Amino acid sequence: MVSWATADVILSTGWNGDMGPSDNHFTAITASLAFWAWCALLSYPLIASNADLAGALTNSYAVDRTALVCQAVGLLLFITTIPLTCYSHIGSALRSLPHAQTSILIIIYLSLTVQLHGDELGTLAGISYTCLLLITASMLSVLWTLPAADLARCMQVASLVLCLFGITAIAILGMPQGRAVGNIQPNLFGAPLLAAFIFSQFRAGFVGVAVRALCLAMVALVSSRFALIGCVSALVVHEMTFNPLGREKIPVLVGASTAGILFWPQIAGILALDDSSRDLSSGFSGRDEFWSLALDSISNHPLGIGFKRASLEESGHNGYLKTLLEFGVVGGGLIIFLVGCAFVATGIEAVRVSGKDPQQRRFACARFAGLFALAFGGFFQPQLFNLGDAFGMSFLLLLFRPRMIRKVVAAPTSRSIGLAGTSRLTAHCGGPRQSG
Repeated sequence: MVSWATADVILSTGWNGDMGPSDNHFTAITASLAFWAWCALLSYPLIASNADLAGALTNSYAVDRTALVCQAVGLLLFITTIPLTCYSHIGSALRSLPHAQTSILIIIYLSLTVQLHGDELGTLAGISYTCLLLITASMLSVLWTLPAADLARCMQVASLVLCLFGITAIAILGMPQGRAVGNIQPNLFGAPLLAAFIFSQFRAGFVGVAVRALCLAMVALVSSRFALIGCVSALVVHEMTFNPLGREKIPVLVGASTAGILFWPQIAGILALDDSSRDLSSGFSGRDEFWSLALDSISNHPLGIGFKRASLEESGHNGYLKTLLEFGVVGGGLIIFLVGCAFVATGIEAVRVSGKDPQQRRFACARFAGLFALAFGGFFQPQLFNLGDAFGMSFLLLLFRPRMIRKVVAAPTSRSIGLAGTSRLTAHCGGPRQSG
C-alpha cells in the first residue's frame, strides 16, 4: 500500500513519467544513435568528396552529390527517429522553450511568405528548407529531455565521432598541404572539430580532455582561425563559469600568460593575422569587400529573400549578414536580437550556481561556452542556421534548449512504497533538475 501526503515540486525537462526506466534507456539510446549517425554523415563524406572543397569563392563550399545525399540521409534519419522514439517528449519540449527561442521559430515560419518570388523550383526549394529548419530545431530540442547521464553520454560520443573525423581525414588524405587536408577547405575541416570540442565539455573525464587536446591540435594544423579561437574561447568561458578563478588557478593563469608572451611569434604564425591574401579561408582579414557586397544586397532586398535563397557572394560569408538578407531587415534583425537575448539568459544561468548539482552546472556552463564560441564564429561562417554542417547543427542544438518546467509529484509518507511505485517515481525524476 502507498499513502500520499503533501506534494513535492520537482523540476524536470519534461520526461514522461508514464514510462519505466527500461523505456527511458531504450529511448535515450535510440535518439543518441540517430544523433551520432547524423554527426558522422555531416563530416566523414567530406573525406571521399571529389569536389574542390579547398577552392576559391565560387566553389569553396561546394560539395559533390554523394556528400549531399549523405547529409540529407543523416538529417532525415534524425528527424524521423526522434518522433518515433520520443513522441511523448516533443510536446513538452516545445511548450517549455523560452520565449526568445519560440519567437525565433515564429519568425522563421512567417518568413515562408518571402519565399514567393523567382522561379517555381527556387520557391519550392526555399519553402522545403524553411520547413526542414523548423522541424530540425524542434527535434534537436527534444534531446535536452534525455536524463542527465544519457545526455552527457550522447554529447561525449558525438564529440568522439566528430574528433575521429579529423583523425581519419589526416590518416587517409595525409598531413595538410597549403592548410587544406586533401580537398577539404580549412574552415570546413575545422567546423566539426569545433563542435567536437564544445560537446566534449558536457562530460568530465579523461576522454573529454583528450578530445579537446586533439581537436585544438588539428585545428592549429590547418590554421582555421575561427575554429582555433572558438576552441580557446569555449575552454576559457567554461572554466571561468564552471570553476571560477581561485587561488589554485593563479599559477596556471600566470603560466599561460607567460607562455603566450614567449611563444607569440609562433601563435601569430598560426593565426596569420596580417595575411590579407587569405580572404574567405582566413576568418578575419580580407573580408571587408565581401561584407560590403552583402550590405548592398540587404539594401536591395530589405524585406528578405527567404531562407537558403542567398548566394555566397550576396551573403558576404557572414552568418549575421546572411540572416538579415534571408529574413529581412526587420525579421533578421529580430532573430539576431533574440539570439542575443538567449545568449544572455544562458550566461545568467551558467553563473547561477545555487541549487544545481555539478552535472547541471556543467551542462549550463558548457552550453554557454559553446554558444559563445559559435556566436563568434557566426561572423566568419556562411550562415547561422544550416542543416548541412556541424557548425549549424551544433548552433541549433545549443540554442533551442527547453527551460526546466515544474512538475508536482505527491510525496510518499513513511509507509512502504512498492517496487512499481518506486520505478514510477524514478522515471518521473529522470531528467536534469534545477531549483527555481
